[in-house]
Amino acid sequence: MTYMAIPNIGNYTIALATAVESLGIKAWASTATTPEALKLGISAAPESVCLPMKAHLGHFIEADRAGVEYAFMVNSVGTCRLRYYRHMIGQILKDMGLKIKIFGLGFDGFKPPIVRYFDPGPVTFLKPIFHTALKIKVIDELEVAAWRTRPVELTQGDTTRVMNRLLVELSESGTMAGTRAIRRKAARCFAEIPIDTEKQPLKVGLVGEISFLRDKCLNKNIEYILGSQGIELRNFFLLGEELNNISRIVLLNQNRRKYLSRIADRYLQCTVGGHALDSVAHSIRCADEGYDGMVHLCPSGCMPEVSVRPILKRVSKDKNIPILEMSYDEHTCGVGMATRLEAFADVLRERRKKVNK
Repeated sequence: MTYMAIPNIGNYTIALATAVESLGIKAWASTATTPEALKLGISAAPESVCLPMKAHLGHFIEADRAGVEYAFMVNSVGTCRLRYYRHMIGQILKDMGLKIKIFGLGFDGFKPPIVRYFDPGPVTFLKPIFHTALKIKVIDELEVAAWRTRPVELTQGDTTRVMNRLLVELSESGTMAGTRAIRRKAARCFAEIPIDTEKQPLKVGLVGEISFLRDKCLNKNIEYILGSQGIELRNFFLLGEELNNISRIVLLNQNRRKYLSRIADRYLQCTVGGHALDSVAHSIRCADEGYDGMVHLCPSGCMPEVSVRPILKRVSKDKNIPILEMSYDEHTCGVGMATRLEAFADVLRERRKKVNK
């Protein structure tokens, strides 16, 4: 059996595994970077590159050692250095004597190279692709439900247990009918979790680099920590929304980047790359919508996100919204990050009390 390694983008790897199967091969993936893979990537990568690149590299090294023949990772455009990382990773793996072949995904014509290489038939290819899109929608809904339920649950851990159980079922679902049944079941499961109906949780937005918004190993499980502190989250990377935005550009000529640029125009007038524009625009939106605070996740040395940090400080001052800056590298301590998040939650609670007096 031929295997393909999928990069870790959180729970969405469950859906991407279904897409890989449309090529007639099996997926090799996990929903978060393993500590062992991270160690491998850190030891093999240049010291100056960002932690997501090291995590990708370690994941592919681990895959090669497990006998996996192929892998893919997302390409990039603009000034984010991710556009070079696939070639860098490929060269490092070659220098190490490893044979795993890495495909780029996207920005290369109608058919990505990975599809051209395996060349599945239309029926073989399209049915799993529709199933993948459905699974992505379900994962989006599970994420949103967990963000809303966790801060008000009466028994800590109920939301996480329900979420994990549904994700296992989703990963095992081989048909669209089965996935639709899980979607219906999910709404009931979250509704059955006992909650404190009197509690009014704080609202906080998460912005920043995608790997850190989605990989629980890299971000030190930030969603669980904040949710357990009584904070309702809004993570501004939902893959279903991202794909819908791409569809609107292609089919309806509705350019989301222009929309975000109009929001951020007072603070950011040039192209920075990555999701830096998103970080600025969504921080402004959240301030206008009455959020209690924002958390900005950034790998140390990430040029786009580091570049907009002074802008985010100005947004914080002008809009009167606290923005917590979280920087990560291989030396970041999970306990230290948890302590900072707890202190941030205390600050937000005190601010709300003053406002309500």
